[in-house]
Amino acid sequence: MKCLGIDVGGTFTDFILIDSDSGFVKVEKVSSTPHDQSLGIDTGLSLLGESIKRIDVLVHGTTVATNAILTRSGARTALITTAGFTDVLEIGRQNRTNLYSLYPKRITPLIPREYRYGVKERITSKGEILEGLSVENVAEIIEHLKKNKINSLAISLFFSFFNPSHELIIEDLVRKSIPDISISRSSWVLPVFREYARTSATVLDAFVAPLMRNYFNSLLVKINKRNIKISPLILLSTGGVTQIKNAAEKSVETVLSGLAGGVLGGLYSSNELGIKNALTLDIGGTSTDVASVLEGNIEVTTENTVAGYPLPLPTIAVQTIGAGGGSIARYEHGVFRVGPESAGAEPGPACYNQGGKEPTVTDANLVLGMLNPKFFCGGSVEIFPKLASEVIQSLAEELDFPSIYDCASGIIEIFENNISLALRKVSTERGYDSRNFSLIAFGGAGPLHGCSLADRLSMKHVIIPPYPGVWSAYGLLTADIRHDLTKSILKPMDIITKQELEQEFSELTNMGVNQCMDDGFKEKDVMITRSLDVRLIGQSYELSVPYYGDLKATSHAFDKAHEKAYGYSSPDARREIVNIRVAALVPLPKFHLRSLPSGKKSPPEESHQGRREIFLQGQWCEVEIFLKSMLEGNNIIDGPAIIEQNDSTTLISPHWQGEVILDGHILLQKLI
Repeated sequence: MKCLGIDVGGTFTDFILIDSDSGFVKVEKVSSTPHDQSLGIDTGLSLLGESIKRIDVLVHGTTVATNAILTRSGARTALITTAGFTDVLEIGRQNRTNLYSLYPKRITPLIPREYRYGVKERITSKGEILEGLSVENVAEIIEHLKKNKINSLAISLFFSFFNPSHELIIEDLVRKSIPDISISRSSWVLPVFREYARTSATVLDAFVAPLMRNYFNSLLVKINKRNIKISPLILLSTGGVTQIKNAAEKSVETVLSGLAGGVLGGLYSSNELGIKNALTLDIGGTSTDVASVLEGNIEVTTENTVAGYPLPLPTIAVQTIGAGGGSIARYEHGVFRVGPESAGAEPGPACYNQGGKEPTVTDANLVLGMLNPKFFCGGSVEIFPKLASEVIQSLAEELDFPSIYDCASGIIEIFENNISLALRKVSTERGYDSRNFSLIAFGGAGPLHGCSLADRLSMKHVIIPPYPGVWSAYGLLTADIRHDLTKSILKPMDIITKQELEQEFSELTNMGVNQCMDDGFKEKDVMITRSLDVRLIGQSYELSVPYYGDLKATSHAFDKAHEKAYGYSSPDARREIVNIRVAALVPLPKFHLRSLPSGKKSPPEESHQGRREIFLQGQWCEVEIFLKSMLEGNNIIDGPAIIEQNDSTTLISPHWQGEVILDGHILLQKLI
């Protein structure tokens, strides 16, 4: 089976091609093209050449939706909601991300007030029509949509998750008058309780849907041009994949697509090495993504946000910060800062010689000797140490550093401190002892900073995957087909019967199975998992627990989850089922990478590339340089040392030791 994973990041687009029958692996990295990500993909496909013929599986992770929201460059969008609720986006939940800020900043809604329309209608909390839909009112709104050249519309009416009839009528009327407009209905996007969350998800879908459809069309053109006959699978925010047509129909499910691949890659590494608890660290050119693997599983949450906007759909629980190889270092308002601004792919760090004029983390690592200018991206990308030295020299003079090396070290210190704070958010701040976790470091820069970051969190083990620079792309190939469905029922647990609950689940299960069958699979291939969102009556928020057909067991599981989350449980208190959830999964074929030759403890002579001076921990030291492609299983390398490969560079710090595992992973262990 021949599989191709394509992961688009802010700076690089990564490709990994694997033939599981022959063990053939080919890796490529090209600069991303933010204005049209499909152009970078086309470049990478051309580099892969004849090897892409007769591909069986193509999986793609994209950041198109993410970037559109972050930069507010989505479609010209309007909202139709029940009269009196047009400001729900403005009011929000009244949450403060920084409780003690003297000058809190509110998130500006994606849709300005002049494009938010209230329509006369009302449906009760039981789904009954209290006030019929005013068709005349809708006609007036349609004229406004035409006048303001709106090309995407979000419809989110009060209690439409119980009765979508009015939303369906509005959609039909608008389509008849404006055939080309994109429409997102809340009763389709997220038919659940909570007005603000549901409206927010629907608006996000409407905001990115036209861009995603245009992008997918462009992607298909590029793929067909290369004679790839299969339809690509798109990675969803849940870590599952779906056919491209499904991703286009509900684009909001791809908002965290670009982040999920790395977490899946980290999960694969932890499972392969038998590590139950790990933190995944994906340091790219623009951002760093971190997540936790607990007891061999990754967490899926419905409480994620993107650019401050709630994303109440099931998504992998991943934290992302503006810290990457392209993060810009500057002195501003009396503070030495690194990021979140990034040089990105265009113009990139100063050392790329593409117009970058500000010092970045990559420039700092080059000045410190960590990167080999003759072997950057395996020698396919030329970088210029002189340009990096010039921009860091300028910053060093501005800040009165004794040398450019001290300035570069300061950049790395701030950069790593920012990342360590993110790692603590998914470990110690959630009550987990980071000392009991292993750090799985990948991305272009992850292996270079893995040991230092592990030291900051008192971690003893760092795992470097076989192809760390493209491990997110590899993670795509480990995903399964997945469709998530949710329905609000809002019924006390002691009143609803098992038969009623099974009937509710049956409807969602049939929908999930049908969607998998539409993807080309058979009913017998589909696996169903079920869960309930439960809360104590009177509580504002609920907890998700598995449902295996026994309400008493579910109630007990809820008590345990409640005690873990809040420190107490109330077994005698009444509880309420808020939502039911179904995940329809089709496991895709899995494969393993070809094993390395088994060697001795001492690395082979041909793997040794000489010695190089690097500026480490405030002083110059000479380190051994090894080539990863020449290493063998069982090789042991003592730090300080550097391992170079086409897609990344690994630094083994002093008092650390690296062992090459037969499957290609490198296990770094703290010696003292």
